[in-house]
Amino acid sequence: MELVLKIFQTILSVVAILILYRYVYMAIGFFGKAKKFKEAETEHKFAVVICAKNEEKVIGNLLDSIKAQNYPQDKLHVFVIADNCDDNTASIAAEKGATVYERHDAKHARKGWALEFGFHKIREEFGIDGFEGYCIFDADNLLHPDYMREMNKAFDEGKLDVIQGYRNTKNFDTNWISASYGLFFYRQSAAYHRPRQILHTSTNLSGTGYLIRSRALEEGWRWASLTEDTQFTMHLVSSGMKVGYCEAAEFFDEQPTDLRTTLRQRLRWSKGRIYAFFAYGYKLVAGLFRKKTNKWSCYDMFFSFFPYGLGTALLAIASFLISFITMAVNGGFSAAVAEYTTVTVLKTALIALGIAWGSGMLVSALVAIRERKKIRCGKAKLVWYIVISPWFDLIGTPLSVVSLFMHVTWKKIKHVDDKKIEDVISVPALTEKSAAASEKTESE
Repeated sequence: MELVLKIFQTILSVVAILILYRYVYMAIGFFGKAKKFKEAETEHKFAVVICAKNEEKVIGNLLDSIKAQNYPQDKLHVFVIADNCDDNTASIAAEKGATVYERHDAKHARKGWALEFGFHKIREEFGIDGFEGYCIFDADNLLHPDYMREMNKAFDEGKLDVIQGYRNTKNFDTNWISASYGLFFYRQSAAYHRPRQILHTSTNLSGTGYLIRSRALEEGWRWASLTEDTQFTMHLVSSGMKVGYCEAAEFFDEQPTDLRTTLRQRLRWSKGRIYAFFAYGYKLVAGLFRKKTNKWSCYDMFFSFFPYGLGTALLAIASFLISFITMAVNGGFSAAVAEYTTVTVLKTALIALGIAWGSGMLVSALVAIRERKKIRCGKAKLVWYIVISPWFDLIGTPLSVVSLFMHVTWKKIKHVDDKKIEDVISVPALTEKSAAASEKTESE
């Protein structure tokens, strides 16, 4: 048994060394400054692709924020994929000038399949190269007026195949649940996207708010798992394409505010990422030995998508069983031995939980300090949200285990926050930016 314990300890030590760089990332992200792209020489032609299922309450606000962009409207074409809708989503989108593709396939009601359908229609009517790039959004998103202009700067540089924007939260201060989501995404920006940009390596996609160069979609959209963003990222990096980050391209989305919805979504994330890792992770390993790939990006993405929650749970269970068996062998099997072993393991687990909670609070505090200008929340509430935030990461471990034994399907998250972009950023700022854009357009 001692040999088994030593093997476990060795495995943990090796993994800790292999992912030590992630702490370096955090330091770079906290103290470093994101790259500012130079002014673009060309205003490129983009398509905006939006998947929507019964989103009549929010789809109009997203389309209005696209119309409010400081970017030529004749360079933007909006497509809305009304996926199995039985409300007014399609008619609202059409009234606001979008090209609407209605889809009715209840057995395949998922974002990945909706995108596959949408890009097939776009290919038929316009050709994939009919647009230079494709921006992907969810119906609950809102765009900062400068989103497209900033994305165009990054796109114009020509070095990036896909570009992730800065994900902000439009309902951060609703309650502790939405705030925990917000801190999670702020951490992604500060600890992963920003340092990867500074180090000129690929980052991962985060669900929505990204721009795809048309050449990356020559074969259409082929990613329809529970977490299509993870699957797509693995394909891009293992194929030698680069996923960049444009922090100035800010957009907002709505986060869940009730525990039931959160658990359901996190369960889907866990199942989807475990599937993607074991189904496609080998491509990242193979990428380490291919000439046309960025070796570091393949290494980084492999460990970014590694199912740590599942691994932690399995190691904890194995450690408990080994401790129990060792005590039974050395002291004989008895109720006293079982009780002693159980108490010892529980104490160890509580200590580990305390350390994890404390470190989680520290990281959230550092991220909140770094991203404070982006967070719309009072200081007192923010402190409370930081204290409670570690729960969001810690539930990932049990959910990873549970997901192995469940048939998880995609279920729509109801969006009820009907904020407009002027409710999220100050109206004067919006007005000034729009005026400046108009003056520039007139002078040209």
